[in-house]
Amino acid sequence: MSHNLIKKYTKNMYKLPITLDLSHNRLKKMTPPKMKGPLIHKVDVSHNQLSQIPSNFNNLQCMTRLDLSNNQLEEISEQLGLTKYIRWLDLSRNLLVELPESFCALGYAIDELHVTNNRLTTLPQNVDNFKVTGGCVEFAVK
Repeated sequence: MSHNLIKKYTKNMYKLPITLDLSHNRLKKMTPPKMKGPLIHKVDVSHNQLSQIPSNFNNLQCMTRLDLSNNQLEEISEQLGLTKYIRWLDLSRNLLVELPESFCALGYAIDELHVTNNRLTTLPQNVDNFKVTGGCVEFAVK
């Protein structure tokens, strides 16, 4: 469903295949997932106009890859940092000024975290606890 002119989508889209690609559209808002453990492993909503994501996005318990890059996100929910199985997360090219403390808990499992090209002024206090299992972490603080 990527590279279209989609402006809205329904809850039923969470029942689609394991990869949900809604990138390169005109989404401004996402419907929160209502299912407790859908089998969606990869979610790509990059290159949209999202200013927020649902706080219960971490209900996607099988999600290992999440691309939120190139949107208009100003903040990220503390809950996203509690997502247990995420291995790859891209938050680059948004309007973020800080990351929640819970992101330091991501380090036990994450392979790559990208948060460059935002408006970050500080990193979480416990960023020293952040451990990467392989891959990389890209921070850029102004």
